[in-house]
Amino acid sequence: MGPQVAGGGSSGALGNEREVPVPTEVAFSSIQTITAPTDLGAVSTDRYARIRVLADCRFSSDSTVEIRLVLHEGGGAPGDLDRFLLDPGESVQRTYEVPGTGLGVRASPIHSGSSSIDVWIWGHRAPGE
Repeated sequence: MGPQVAGGGSSGALGNEREVPVPTEVAFSSIQTITAPTDLGAVSTDRYARIRVLADCRFSSDSTVEIRLVLHEGGGAPGDLDRFLLDPGESVQRTYEVPGTGLGVRASPIHSGSSSIDVWIWGHRAPGE
């Protein structure tokens, strides 16, 4: 039998098998209510083969929000990896291959009022990394 994946699946009945950690981890999360353009933070992506991004604008928001994923390379910001316009109650989920060395996450409400947003980024490491 091959290695087992850690995280709730093993009964422990076969004690001679080694557990392999799951190669996906939360790399970034931000849950905020914003009223003006806001830098939500940055994440190093150079150790991941792939990332998955989930962003949502909660139903209680007053405004559509723009979420930008900004590439950070060599200390600069050469451009956007992607951007989303989300109306209240909308969400988006996308996956990106080899996303560069780092990303900044920025959010801007399009109209006056507040926007409650969630942004999560999971990183997937290639097996053996």
